[in-house]
Amino acid sequence: MKRALVIGGTGFVGLNLVDALLAGGWEVRVPVRRHSITLFLRSREVERVRVDFDEPDQLRGAMRGQDAVFMAAGHYPRYSLDPAREIARGVEQTRAVANAALRADVPGLVYTSSTGSLAHVEGRAVDEGDVPPRRPEGSTYRAVKWAMEREVERFVGRGLRVVTMIPSGCVGPWDARVGTGRLIVGVVRGELPFWVDGTVDLVDVADVARAHVEAARMGAAGARYCLGGHAVRVSDLLTTVRARYGGALPEPIPLAEARERADREEREAATRRGRVAVPRELVDLVEHGQPVSSAAAARDLGFVARPLEASLDRAHAWFESQGYLRTPKGRDACSRPPMDAAPARSS
Repeated sequence: MKRALVIGGTGFVGLNLVDALLAGGWEVRVPVRRHSITLFLRSREVERVRVDFDEPDQLRGAMRGQDAVFMAAGHYPRYSLDPAREIARGVEQTRAVANAALRADVPGLVYTSSTGSLAHVEGRAVDEGDVPPRRPEGSTYRAVKWAMEREVERFVGRGLRVVTMIPSGCVGPWDARVGTGRLIVGVVRGELPFWVDGTVDLVDVADVARAHVEAARMGAAGARYCLGGHAVRVSDLLTTVRARYGGALPEPIPLAEARERADREEREAATRRGRVAVPRELVDLVEHGQPVSSAAAARDLGFVARPLEASLDRAHAWFESQGYLRTPKGRDACSRPPMDAAPARSS
């Protein structure tokens, strides 16, 4: 039986990755911090180990003896207000994990990035080769993901065996912090305050998780794989959500206004450590959204993306089962999901 350490195993991608590993017969270990929310891990047969990520020896100890280490907990900025601080935090986190993996001599690290780190191209789908030569400007989220990938590459140059996975927007069960799923929850509950049109590429999180497992088994060190699903206009996506599950849509607003509104609401939310219905990073991802080519992942990993409607149905069913689609009196659904003790999002 192979053994895997899943960093971020309490988050959205991480929980789906844990399930894919268990289904494949792997023995799974999940590092948890003092304030980690382990609610969803309780029904899964995994080993939980207490790890302080500021303690290199603890991190290396958790990695030793593992056949693969998955880093599905890349820094996800809560706000886009302080790019320098968020970039530094993401790079520091990545460096700590990569250095521990190098020192623990793990057979392979599978790192979860984001298509937000890629360049914008015209006339074709973006792929693994479309790497901006410089850090993206104007988007904290994209800048963080780009910088973290470059840190991973630095450790590849030092001999760390890494496969980088680059998924587009993930949808599906266990999106407890309501990431991409806010486009479903907000519409169904009629509480999406605004939206901006553009292209988004969405992929089922379970398909992404299975590709991660296959990458640990097959992927060559230094390989990078885009995991795209279905490119769709936001207007068409929201119309489909409303038609399938009910709800209401606000009027769209121009991109510049969406940026200004998201920034203003983030500044207000930051004073109380709250969340906003449409954060700046979501506006940025729509602005820079484009079709994503999964040709390399299909060739090497057997990656296939299921139909978008099936992914939306799976996500909707989970949100409904967990009470996210009910609107408790006095609660703002989009900015504060019903499960306050939810694990932080991953990638």
